[in-house]
Amino acid sequence: MKKLILLIIIPFAGMLITSCDTSEDPVTSNSKGNIFVTSNPAGAQIWLDGVNTAQVTPDTIKNLDDGVYSVTLKLMDYNDATFSVSVTSGQTSNPTNVVLVSEITTILFGPVKIYESFGTTALQPSGLDLSNGNAWGVNSDSSVVIDIYYFSDASDTLFLIQSADLFTGLIRETIFSVGNSENLFDEVDSPDRNVGAWTSNISNMDSNYVFLYDHDGHYSKLKIVARGGGVPGEPAWVRVQWYYNNTVLDKRF
Repeated sequence: MKKLILLIIIPFAGMLITSCDTSEDPVTSNSKGNIFVTSNPAGAQIWLDGVNTAQVTPDTIKNLDDGVYSVTLKLMDYNDATFSVSVTSGQTSNPTNVVLVSEITTILFGPVKIYESFGTTALQPSGLDLSNGNAWGVNSDSSVVIDIYYFSDASDTLFLIQSADLFTGLIRETIFSVGNSENLFDEVDSPDRNVGAWTSNISNMDSNYVFLYDHDGHYSKLKIVARGGGVPGEPAWVRVQWYYNNTVLDKRF
């Protein structure tokens, strides 16, 4: 009977020994580092050492070996941002929130006040140079730079914002395409100058913004923000505000 009990105990003890021998030693497990990446605006692709991680900000790149890594953030309409990050095992590096710089070079002008073209004086300019925000009289020495002007007829019944080349003696042509919103700051891009209905003028009562394509191949995005006058002793006027894209043929706003 004692022999039988011994035979049962010995195999069981062997199992215990085998189990202890194959257990993982936590001391020898590897520890990795991480990088938490944020940007303003968010949503930028995260590239690590020239390879797209398929992650976008804000997110964490995990399980990295110790060392220095090159991180590049890519976002449409913004310049790439590249910086170095040092990684230490067991820690998460947290670079300062990266501010991305827009590659769209626009200038916001205005509001600028222009007056109707009929019956006004040299001190009441009717035309605009879109590229620098200056208002000029259509009969002034600087009229050659005017892109658009505030037209009115002798009977004070027709008021239009129109292309400068429609005024006698001026040559700069600008075309117009009315947008679908009143919000000048909605970041909607202009349609191509060869697509859709472009005209040579708009009504002075249009409340939506309008896209412009000028004589030099620049796009603008303009809105009438105020209007007044048109009564005895006070000519009609409008105030306009606009974005001017500095890059030729660039439709982005």
